[in-house]
Amino acid sequence: MTEYNEPLPPSKTQLKQEMSELQQTGLDIMALKPAQQARLPLNDPLRRALEEARRITNADAQRRHALFVGRLIRDAETDAILSALAALKDPVRQQRLLQWTEQVMAAASAKEAEPVIQQILEFYPHADRQALRNQARNLIKARLDDPGAAEQEQRERFKRERKRFLGVLNDLERNAPLY
Repeated sequence: MTEYNEPLPPSKTQLKQEMSELQQTGLDIMALKPAQQARLPLNDPLRRALEEARRITNADAQRRHALFVGRLIRDAETDAILSALAALKDPVRQQRLLQWTEQVMAAASAKEAEPVIQQILEFYPHADRQALRNQARNLIKARLDDPGAAEQEQRERFKRERKRFLGVLNDLERNAPLY
């Protein structure tokens, strides 16, 4: 009676589909820059295989090596790797950073920008609160009330402070752990 209650093993077609998906994941990981690969939760054999992949130039050899990397991914923590890769390729990331910058610029004072800074800190818990507050304060001070009447020096200061704030957010994003 118990032999009928056991789940069926995956079919050959399902196994092939899973392997082709893992091969594609391997190709995606191989296409990443080394700094991006370092942020993924990869085990040592997988890291060595990715280092080897950088030296392979032939397209067929890369495809075969992607099969090997896919097998290594299957043996590793697949779910953690896939979720970290999805977080790394998040298409909304840049929009989120720009929205935070716009919200800080729209704040009348540093105190009004505090909820936005808190939201950034919740998203990036490793961030330095004081550095974020200072950058937000500098951006608010440099904001142009009347862009048409502003002098060239004021406009350049505003652009510089906006770029610095976005740079801080981009650094947070680049250095954020994915797992």
